[in-house]
Amino acid sequence: MGPSISLIGCCRKSQAMIADDAAVEVRRRFRVAPEKVFAAFAEARWLARWLSPSPDIKLTLLQFDFREGGAYRFAYHVPGGQIMTVRGTYRSINRPSKIVFSWVIEPPDEHAGLESDVTVTITPLGEVTELFIRHERLTRPGAGVRHTEGWRGALEQLAALLEPSGHLHVD
Repeated sequence: MGPSISLIGCCRKSQAMIADDAAVEVRRRFRVAPEKVFAAFAEARWLARWLSPSPDIKLTLLQFDFREGGAYRFAYHVPGGQIMTVRGTYRSINRPSKIVFSWVIEPPDEHAGLESDVTVTITPLGEVTELFIRHERLTRPGAGVRHTEGWRGALEQLAALLEPSGHLHVD
């Protein structure tokens, strides 16, 4: 077996997080409307720009069918030429407040075959929107830490993408 692929990104800001043996929870508040946060998950053009653990890891959307029962498949291009692939199915979509999907890592990754579940909850709180992510069934050793760091890094990139004006930032 070759070297393991790690997607642990760097974390620059502290975020509220709870970790146990099988689940991680990450929260982040944004000064944008809930619809803008939802769009960052629902629209391929935005998702591809932020859903990776660090700017050094590029995401390619191989498949993206954002609807209940729809499937996705993402390739993460890790520095050094490695590729980590994830696939899943959108189980529930309640616009603009909740998204539930499976998360399955494909070979040759060390966590290949681990099927976990992600629940995204988007809640308006006055002038801010809270994004709460619960990633469950992370039962392999190291999976909780790996996914906590991955979500933290991704939310850093999402924060850079969302402008205080409530509009998605376009280069």
